[in-house]
Amino acid sequence: MKIIVLILISHLLLIQAQDAEDIKGYMYVFAQEWPGSICKFQKCTKTYMGNYDNARWNNHGLWPNTMLATSCGFISNCRDETYDENKLTVATKTLIDVTWNGMYSDTFTFRKHEWEKHGTCHPDNLTQNGYMSKVGNLNNQYNYYKILASAGIYPDNNRELTDTEFRAPFTKTLGISTAMTYTCQKDSNTGKFYIAELRTCFTQAMKPRTCDCSKPVSAFVNCGKTFYYPTFQLSTEEQIQLEEIPDLSIGFLE
Repeated sequence: MKIIVLILISHLLLIQAQDAEDIKGYMYVFAQEWPGSICKFQKCTKTYMGNYDNARWNNHGLWPNTMLATSCGFISNCRDETYDENKLTVATKTLIDVTWNGMYSDTFTFRKHEWEKHGTCHPDNLTQNGYMSKVGNLNNQYNYYKILASAGIYPDNNRELTDTEFRAPFTKTLGISTAMTYTCQKDSNTGKFYIAELRTCFTQAMKPRTCDCSKPVSAFVNCGKTFYYPTFQLSTEEQIQLEEIPDLSIGFLE
């Protein structure tokens, strides 16, 4: 009986130690952008879309955030290591040419920024190839397009969405309703909100965790009561005028 009790106590202590490690470790914010919305407000081109297949969201980045006290603070520019695509394998280049493109700006410059600002801060001290392939593979593992499609939510210029229905498939996938947050862009002419970026949050062990930090998840959402998930068109004659919305994503910087 004593042996069983000791085993149970040891097991509980191990769980508490793992939880404590998660709390003191890092939180990763994995961000993807929806081209259908981004390209309504920016002039996206074939040159900057790479081999994007219109069956996923485009990577923005994977951002390590410290978890000190109850606030998450981004860390940046941790190692002085210039981005060099010659250090990437053919497989990694092929992967990120589908999952991680500039859309409306130079793709190399975009990836360079993400590596030098955030990739150099990865606590596992990943190589450039390791970091870029990790982010590319996360896009396949957490394909936001497929997650939404599993709930019957597809790009539609006329369908209004609410937070409840938009969040539900991610809750099912991640197991935690607050493990995702998102932001919108607003058409200043019509007042309509368009889902622009969606972020999922993970512990250092890459387990889904709440994104709330020092604020509730709802505080990071700026999409009004309803919003749109529009179809993607590579180019338009005239971009919609964007209304600036205050950035509420403190701690989730790009």
